[in-house]
Amino acid sequence: MENDVIKVADLSTDVPLLHYNNWTQIDVPKQVRAGTAAAVTVASVPKVHHKQMQFHQSLAKSRFVFGGNRTGKSVCGALETIWYATGLHPYTKIDHACDGWVVSLTRQVQRDVAQAKILQYLPPEWIVKVVMVSGSAFAPAHGVIDFIIVRNVFGAHSKIGFRNCEQGRERFQGVSLDFVWFDEEPPVEVYDECLLRLLDRGGVHWVTMTPLKGRSWVYERIYLQQHRTPDLACFFMTWDDNPYLSDGEKRYLEATLPPDVLASRKYGQFVAGEGLVFPNFDRANIIEPCTFDHVDHYYLSIDPGYRNPTAAVWLAGVGEKLFVVADYEVAGLTVAEHSQAILARTRSLGWDVRQVKILIDSAAAQKTSACEVSTAEQYRQHGLAVDTNVNKNLAQGLLQMKTLFGNAAGVRSLFVFQNCVNLLDELQSYYWGDGEQPKKLNDHTIDALRYAVMAWVQQLTPPKAPLGILGQAKQQMLKKVAVKRFAPENLCFNANRR
Repeated sequence: MENDVIKVADLSTDVPLLHYNNWTQIDVPKQVRAGTAAAVTVASVPKVHHKQMQFHQSLAKSRFVFGGNRTGKSVCGALETIWYATGLHPYTKIDHACDGWVVSLTRQVQRDVAQAKILQYLPPEWIVKVVMVSGSAFAPAHGVIDFIIVRNVFGAHSKIGFRNCEQGRERFQGVSLDFVWFDEEPPVEVYDECLLRLLDRGGVHWVTMTPLKGRSWVYERIYLQQHRTPDLACFFMTWDDNPYLSDGEKRYLEATLPPDVLASRKYGQFVAGEGLVFPNFDRANIIEPCTFDHVDHYYLSIDPGYRNPTAAVWLAGVGEKLFVVADYEVAGLTVAEHSQAILARTRSLGWDVRQVKILIDSAAAQKTSACEVSTAEQYRQHGLAVDTNVNKNLAQGLLQMKTLFGNAAGVRSLFVFQNCVNLLDELQSYYWGDGEQPKKLNDHTIDALRYAVMAWVQQLTPPKAPLGILGQAKQQMLKKVAVKRFAPENLCFNANRR
């Protein structure tokens, strides 16, 4: 319909934003080779990729898309690039011509993926000029592009440049940019250099990647820090999020991929997680802060620090689920100062400290030569009635936490509020060391959580019924039989056995 067509001459920054599926419906003559008829398209109901919509609607200056193969992450990266260059962004108001880069890992990946996506979605009539590194500008898809000059709605031209990480850091210096799209995870030195290119224009960047490099700098610097880094947004795409991927394609891909890489290829999860203590802890265990109509059990668990930080977690037991609602980790304060801060945090949650079961590491009951009053007693003197009778069995506690994070049937019972940034950092970077012990590093809030989890499980476990007279007699008889049976004189050893 004519009313649905936008005329280029009428375009300005005041034009209503275009929809995702019809943004290319511009009143520009199509380039049709003489003697051929224009292709006939059949109208169909557009499918909506909701995760792509969330990405495009985000106003964060730094956006990361973690997705498996065929999840649609490169498509939204390409379209975002085109929208910035043409000025036709459906969700962000752009008021000037924009110059940017598309950064790939290699020349071949640039040609086959990012460059191909740009050429696929950028209408030819919007291209003013193509400059090639190799190949012909008349067939740019078969060569390596240096840059594309693009028309925009401001009557000027934008520039989409292409770079690849094989060129080295030096090729990423000396220019000012409005945007950068990283297709897959770049080396950290290239990423940092590109951030400097955006500095004076206040530019933005986005990264679309399948996290195949495991616990790389992206995992440590972006994924683990996403909740505490301003102007950073992370999006996660799986095969199930892509409405254009059929069930048959999914089954085919599942059958052709090895199980050990399926997590990253299908779900966009970070690989090399076999060393994690809690590999089943993922985004499903992280929830937005909320309130509860009724709480069955309140817990405050403290792991006191001397040279190390003092850590604490607040937990609410609701039915058969346990929620970590707040955390605390501070170093360099006295017990009095810690107590004051912990009490203030407890009151801010609306909790009556008299109804809270307060736990503390049993080591806090010990007196030291430097102080005749134990740490536990000091906390009690400052208004926190701590209980040092905690279960510190490490193996048992870790197994119990892992089970609550998600059992074999996929049932999850332990959840962490998103604002518990200290605990989230530790849970997602807690690895096994040598033998059966985790690395004793950055685990203070985890220890506090472990004490509370064991107390909650014990509180939910129904007490054993006392034995009657006959039951006690039977138990005593079994003990006597066992003692007699395994006495040294009744054991027979084979001297020839080695």
